[in-house]
Amino acid sequence: MHITTTDFRVFNVYMFIKWLTIVVIRTFFMKVTVINEERLPLYGPVILVGNHNNQFIDAATLIYAVPRQISFLMAAKSLARRMIGSLARLAGCIPVHRQEDLKYAGIGKITWEDNSTTIRGVDTHFTMDVGVGDKLFFIDEKIGVENVTSDTELTLQRPISRPCKDKKNGEEFVILPKVDLSDTYDAVSTALRFGNSIAIFPEGGSHDRTNLLPLKPGVVLMAIYSLLDGAEDVVILPVGLAYGDSHGLQSNATVYYGTGITISKRDVEEFQVDRHTVVNRILGIIEKGLSSCMITAPNKDIKGWIDLCGSLYPPERSMVPTNKAFELRKILARIFWDHGEDHKTKELIKKLASYKQMLKNSFLHDDEVWLLRQSLHSATLLFVEQGIMFFCYCFLALSFFPLWFPMYIISKILAEQHRQKALKASVVKLEGADVVASYKILVLMGITPLFNLGYGLLLGLYFGRNPKDIALIVIGSMVVLPLLYYINLRYFNELPMLLRQLHIFPLILMGKINVWRENERELITTRTELQLLVREFIHEVGPKVCDNFMDDLNAIMPKVMIDADTSRLKRSKSQWVPIFAKNYYSENGEEIL
Repeated sequence: MHITTTDFRVFNVYMFIKWLTIVVIRTFFMKVTVINEERLPLYGPVILVGNHNNQFIDAATLIYAVPRQISFLMAAKSLARRMIGSLARLAGCIPVHRQEDLKYAGIGKITWEDNSTTIRGVDTHFTMDVGVGDKLFFIDEKIGVENVTSDTELTLQRPISRPCKDKKNGEEFVILPKVDLSDTYDAVSTALRFGNSIAIFPEGGSHDRTNLLPLKPGVVLMAIYSLLDGAEDVVILPVGLAYGDSHGLQSNATVYYGTGITISKRDVEEFQVDRHTVVNRILGIIEKGLSSCMITAPNKDIKGWIDLCGSLYPPERSMVPTNKAFELRKILARIFWDHGEDHKTKELIKKLASYKQMLKNSFLHDDEVWLLRQSLHSATLLFVEQGIMFFCYCFLALSFFPLWFPMYIISKILAEQHRQKALKASVVKLEGADVVASYKILVLMGITPLFNLGYGLLLGLYFGRNPKDIALIVIGSMVVLPLLYYINLRYFNELPMLLRQLHIFPLILMGKINVWRENERELITTRTELQLLVREFIHEVGPKVCDNFMDDLNAIMPKVMIDADTSRLKRSKSQWVPIFAKNYYSENGEEIL
């Protein structure tokens, strides 16, 4: 392989981009967990395909997690943006011209008859506006143009699925022009032929849905065309990207590698015989593989119930690794997909909703309910410990709060405006939450140096005695302040958790008077009952999903562990109090939760 000076430049720039990405990801996320990293081929041509729920953060997460240089396929529209486009071009991203980015309104209006492929125009200029291969764009569908007969008549590849709203005056229409992607395919083929890795988000644009959008066939065509150009067997590797909070600072992220899909010479031979069938078959395999890397759900509410069931199913206080928790939620998602409308599922959701409201009223998370079982002595020690930590964290978190908080507010306001704009311009976004995090980061990357420069000048003018001192103070501020912001942010996001845990001590203290403790007793009892109910529901409904459901479940959470904990929960309180404690509590009449 011949390596040119350009290749070295792109590699060096990519290393800078990777370093910058590491800074951004470690600042934005508390933890990034990579699952099944052994499935990533370290050599040879690979196409990484991922879900696209967090705009530019998705690409940044892949750069952070993948120990290979990646060439991303990126919309030409995004490459035209000032900051992100400049970085992307330097990193060697491959531009893709999308029809949606080039759409334009047609002249005149159109009408059509039901189940007819013929479109008639009113004051239209089809011969100038529309060409064969273009598409007419409607809110819910895109249909290709088969033939242009005249300025007022054309033929579509298939009928429009809905009737014309105004057959007399016609409807306005939008045209998606045919795009030549030969340059894109050539760039991808060259990269794969040299054994490099490509990343693509086959859903197209980003979205905030809880399931996959229909995949575009470009990823299959790229793999096959690369093989035709001389590449070795190309591996398509599904990668699932999940976020605890897609636009909240210091949340968690998960990168899940699926099972690789090899596109072989045999697939190419079949493609040359029956292109449509082969593309659809491979695209179906990719979609299934990508879905297996994600926790999908019919909607956002169901996704929340899946997470809550995943928290209730394991034994209380058990330290479940992130990969096991992710696999558990994947399995539970299958139940809600297949049996989400069943009566038992709806009854369970009602009880989960009631419990969730109780948690909200108590200012607690589900995994913190066990703290209410503590004795007063243990709670006092924990309160003292957490109190000391809280004051220390306040010092570390709020010492430079006045400096970085204005930047955070500005980024939040601008990101909200961008979210509303993106939501209006999209037909697939539900709330537009997928663009918030990326825009916050872009804004912060732009305004943070300006603010630091201003702070440095103020400090320099106040403390500096000459221009040299002022310059040194400004440079020092530009270097040191971002590090201080990072430290502040790390500790600032720990404060809510500490406040919740400090909140528990007064609850236990007031519990010495029983009337004050009704809510806490009810919360503990409700959680215990829900644990039993969730396990019973999963064990009963799960086997209906597939024959090996219980085997998969037991591989994640051993049956013996769940059975033992279920027996413990079913026993009365007096049976699981330690023997030496039974006499003490029975003599003193003190209640044990």
